[in-house]
Amino acid sequence: MIVRVWSNVVALIAVLLLVDGARAQEKPLDLTPAGKAILQGIIEADGRPLYDRPGPSKPVTFPLAMCTFPGGLCGAVRRDGTVAVHPQYDWVGPFSDNRAAVRVGGLYGFVDDEGREIVKPQYGIVDDYRFGFAQVDVDGKSGLIDRDGKLVIAPKYGFIRAIAPDRFAVSERRTPGGMVGGEDFSGTWTAFTPSGGMSVIGLFLGPADNVRSANNFATEIIDISGQRVETLAPAWTPKFDKDDLSIRWEQKENLWGLARTDGSWLIEPQFQQPGSLMDGLARVKAGGKVGFIDRTGKFVIPPVFDNAGEFKPGVARTSAVQGGIVGVIDKAGAWAFRTNYQSIYLATVLGKDQASELPFGWHFKKAERSGLLDLDGRVVLDADFEAVQRCDDGRLVAYRNKEWLAFKADGSPLQPPNGRLIDASCGGVPPYILKIGDKLGLVDGNSSPLTPVQFDALTSAGPGIKNARIDGKWGRIGSDGRWLLEPRFDYLSAGADMFVASIDGKRGFMRSDGAWLIEPTFDAAKRRDKETAFVTVSGATGLLRLEDQSWAVSPRPGVMCDINHAVMSQSDGKRAILSRTGESWIDIGAERVGINLDFGLVTFLKGGKWGLVDTAGGVVVEPRYDDPVYFVPLLRGIGWARHDGKWCAIDRRGRPVTSIPCATADPTGQPGSRFECKVEP
Repeated sequence: MIVRVWSNVVALIAVLLLVDGARAQEKPLDLTPAGKAILQGIIEADGRPLYDRPGPSKPVTFPLAMCTFPGGLCGAVRRDGTVAVHPQYDWVGPFSDNRAAVRVGGLYGFVDDEGREIVKPQYGIVDDYRFGFAQVDVDGKSGLIDRDGKLVIAPKYGFIRAIAPDRFAVSERRTPGGMVGGEDFSGTWTAFTPSGGMSVIGLFLGPADNVRSANNFATEIIDISGQRVETLAPAWTPKFDKDDLSIRWEQKENLWGLARTDGSWLIEPQFQQPGSLMDGLARVKAGGKVGFIDRTGKFVIPPVFDNAGEFKPGVARTSAVQGGIVGVIDKAGAWAFRTNYQSIYLATVLGKDQASELPFGWHFKKAERSGLLDLDGRVVLDADFEAVQRCDDGRLVAYRNKEWLAFKADGSPLQPPNGRLIDASCGGVPPYILKIGDKLGLVDGNSSPLTPVQFDALTSAGPGIKNARIDGKWGRIGSDGRWLLEPRFDYLSAGADMFVASIDGKRGFMRSDGAWLIEPTFDAAKRRDKETAFVTVSGATGLLRLEDQSWAVSPRPGVMCDINHAVMSQSDGKRAILSRTGESWIDIGAERVGINLDFGLVTFLKGGKWGLVDTAGGVVVEPRYDDPVYFVPLLRGIGWARHDGKWCAIDRRGRPVTSIPCATADPTGQPGSRFECKVEP
């Protein structure tokens, strides 16, 4: 009896534990404190102008994919931070048509905006939903699924994308894009460059819902039954007349003609290359030669040239080559001038609208060196350079022997024969730095001296302001060449309104008028923003509020520096990541820690090996890799990890993604780099 009662009690406890466990699993995880800070930063930046472009940037849409949850898996949150998609995926894409792609172990599925899994992860590559359909990869072929995940168009195409609710652009050609391990249907491959930048190669198939951006090589339009609705000309086919689309280029048996909308020919196919009307004439090739036709399709300039450029609006001339002669012709085909140059082409700059082209002369080449002619063919700069450019202010700059030289618009040099201008390239603002020998001085926009050439160093401190060092001391000079601050400082930082200044080895903060905001008391100092600065005293660094000199982050031994959404602290060869108010986020005794918290998983070095930690400081993958591992968003939820001489794809738990082949070198080409954390440069 006692045994039976006890067994019932045990069973009841087990049931209660199961219920509590289920409830715990149902309760969505919160973002980590770092994740909440990142979300807040995204919301605060929402709608701000992007760089120097007018108007707001594209607004953030919610639910928003984020990976900054405990454990480092990815989900999605609403604007108020509540969880819409439970964090259980390696990657979550943007929402489109109330659906988002998700990835687990290298395979893709879809969830809705309430987090329900509509399509279980099963596909190698997927596209976003458009007009209720999404492109999916099945064994190297593309088909379409509907909003419920049902395959409605069989996978037999190289590419297929909905361009309307009942129309689909298709191609037999298959050109994926993305990054190795994170392939997509963009048609554009992305990789890191050795310098740490990004290279983009290929076609842009883009997110827009139209034929040309849907597929730059689509060959036809089909309906939902797979029947052909329309055959498309190649995407690169030029428009004959952008103001009259009733006439268009069409290709037949490898030759091009001009067709009317009713299918009849205005000009029978006879051209090897088509062109667009530019300034009333279209460049075409017939019989291997280049000529120009008018709006009616009749030749105005017969095809007698080996090559020729287009007629740009307002120039009435273009470059041409005929029988070894290189020169410029007018709109009647007569030579305006002929040269013995290697090549010649119109020199233009972008107009203020960033779309129109403004001509200013002719680039030419002679013996593989570049020069510049004016519009009438007179030499402005001899062919003595590797490149020639015109700046927005009318100056010319030319590149030779690994340095830029500056010239006036008429080609006369702005620098003296025995000197060079350091910062007078396009975009530079006077006063310019002139270097003669090992000394520096300042000149105005016409190269007239503003100061003697006497300084040991000159650095930019703000618009029209330079920090200058002479006889071992730093001062500050204005745009007129006069001293704003006499040279009496050991060190001056950049900054116009407030800056760091040092006297007798101690740093303080000075206003633009030369008055001290904070007297020199620090061993090192650097402004973080308008309100705060990193300062070091007696080997400890903190984040100081400049207004009242209170601590935003209390001093800790070692140094501190700013990183994305956080602060890094470094002491005795160990690094930790803190919030911007000093709370500890990641402090695991690591020798190095990654700075990209928004990845959700941060790489760290300990004992000579690399592991992964989440943004709450929990170690997800113990150190075992030979190089850092980065879950870059473009890799769509995989990271490339080097172990035993091979680079292999792993998921966010450190498990191998066996469907992706290993490699002998980093497939992303990401260069090795080390982030230096220090208060001063």
